Amino acid sequence: MNMQFALLLIAGTAGGLLFAVLHIPGGMMFGAVLAVLALKLAGNVDIHIPPLFHACSQIAIGIVVGNMLTSQMLVEIRNMAGLMILSTAILVVAGFISAFFISRQTGMDPGSAILATSPGGLQAVVGLASDLGSRAPMVMAFQMVRLYAVVFLAPLISWLLGHFLK
Repeated sequence: MNMQFALLLIAGTAGGLLFAVLHIPGGMMFGAVLAVLALKLAGNVDIHIPPLFHACSQIAIGIVVGNMLTSQMLVEIRNMAGLMILSTAILVVAGFISAFFISRQTGMDPGSAILATSPGGLQAVVGLASDLGSRAPMVMAFQMVRLYAVVFLAPLISWLLGHFLK
């Protein structure tokens, strides 16, 4: 393992753990991203991620997500399938419309624009963008802005809905 990659691992781990200790939502990933970004900007380095590390990271994310699924969750999915399909369709259509405008305005390739605006887990979408050769850093930026907007706005929107639906 080369020294730059080891430094990248140390910085990412430290940033992720720091944000976790600070109880920042999504902090492990966000802290790792910011720490690695700071490292790269401070040293103007371009660190290559070994393909095996990349593959193991995606497998680990798949294991964590798969472990979250339970038989009770599958029953709930079956019971709410219609609403889930409808809400997903609305989000996908909105994402395609947004992707069209983003691609036209920024010159971003359509595949990256679709991934940037698609609903889904940050890790999964960014992993897919990386696998497809899309502009993964830009996709991640769009996904992170959306994630943190939801995290910060969800309590307010939840309160408003609860207040007006009474």
